[in-house]
Amino acid sequence: MEIRVLTAEDAEIYREIRLRSLKENPEAFLTTYEREQNLPIEELRQKIKATEHQFTLGAFMDGELAGIVTFVRESRAKITHKGNVFAMYVSPEFRKQASPKPWFGG
Repeated sequence: MEIRVLTAEDAEIYREIRLRSLKENPEAFLTTYEREQNLPIEELRQKIKATEHQFTLGAFMDGELAGIVTFVRESRAKITHKGNVFAMYVSPEFRKQASPKPWFGG
């Protein structure tokens, strides 16, 4: 398993898994499939582009994007060390699989 920060170049594969997540589990997300499917790809590229305050991780199994999660850091000065996880999704065929080695280097 490879886990890395997604970049603007990953927009197309991100869109595929994002739309799948919204179709399969609409109750788990604040947006809708209909709204997201109509987003221009350039807007999506900007949305997943990492900044000082947020980034989206992708988990890859054998080169396929298996899961996504977005981290957003708090913006208020006293709590910038905290953050929240949003839009987590793992494709059903990759759930309940153990990683062959720790992805965090441990």
